[in-house]
Amino acid sequence: MSDNLPIFEAVNLVQEFKQGRYSKAVVHALNGVSLAVYRGETVGLVGETGCGKSTLCRAMMRLYKPTSGEIYYHGQEISQLPEKKLKEVRRNVQMIFQDPADSLNSRMNVGYVIEEPLIIQTKMTASERYDKVISLLKDVGLPEDSYYRYPHEFSGGQRQRIAIARALALDPEIVVCDEPVSALDVSVQSQVLNLLLDMQKERNLTLLFISHGLNVVRHMSDRVAVMYLGTIMELANSQDIYSNPLHPYTQALIQAIPEPDPTLRKDRTRFTGEIPSPINLPSGCPFHINCPKCIGKCKEEKPHYREVSPGHFCACHCIET
Repeated sequence: MSDNLPIFEAVNLVQEFKQGRYSKAVVHALNGVSLAVYRGETVGLVGETGCGKSTLCRAMMRLYKPTSGEIYYHGQEISQLPEKKLKEVRRNVQMIFQDPADSLNSRMNVGYVIEEPLIIQTKMTASERYDKVISLLKDVGLPEDSYYRYPHEFSGGQRQRIAIARALALDPEIVVCDEPVSALDVSVQSQVLNLLLDMQKERNLTLLFISHGLNVVRHMSDRVAVMYLGTIMELANSQDIYSNPLHPYTQALIQAIPEPDPTLRKDRTRFTGEIPSPINLPSGCPFHINCPKCIGKCKEEKPHYREVSPGHFCACHCIET
């Protein structure tokens, strides 16, 4: 971490969604999540589908208005800012979505897709915008004639490069990567990941990286946050998470990483129940229904998210401080 103070931070963030206009059911997507992001680092977010990873990032970007809690950008509280005052924040915090085929407008040529943020956010002339787009295309490894072509003319990996170029168009400080390689072939994934790492070094970017691939997160991240049912269960630097996981859920995730060598495979922790519904949250620890180490206290009292050792945070009653 290059700074003592985070540049992007969520504090006790709660995000709820109503099931429908006439339904009283509420989806509890985030349940008091706190996360600090420091300049120049990559924070990985891992967890099962539906655990709240994407919701957390979108709420921090104010694509969702949080139900409660606070969001800080360079110390400024932005959770209640009106849309008009969010323009500068959104210029500096950009997002790469999971599926480039869906996130790119098929009716626009690539040049306009990348140029559009410059039209909205800057006072650059048409020729300056053109030069900027051509430079971005070169930076992500695409030829100049890509400017006049359309997204459907490119492969999946090339489309994701276009999405990266668009995210970098405004020279942001923070880029949120929402499973940026999950829709790509394995042979292309490493190219896109290495491109992101190169762009981060060249531009001093701060990355929030969401992925189901635990090995990918290990390769990309400085710190890793493990989420379950809208709650961060464990947070530590990447080496500690993979070499010394403390929470039973983190341990189960690490054990689930495929091991090519049969002689090195170990027994995996088997969950004892089904994933609870985010509509009807369980009492106590969110993971206690599936936890092999569950004790009576786990069923009644939600564990306090605390710093177990320097830089290593965990929410578990079974962990001794």
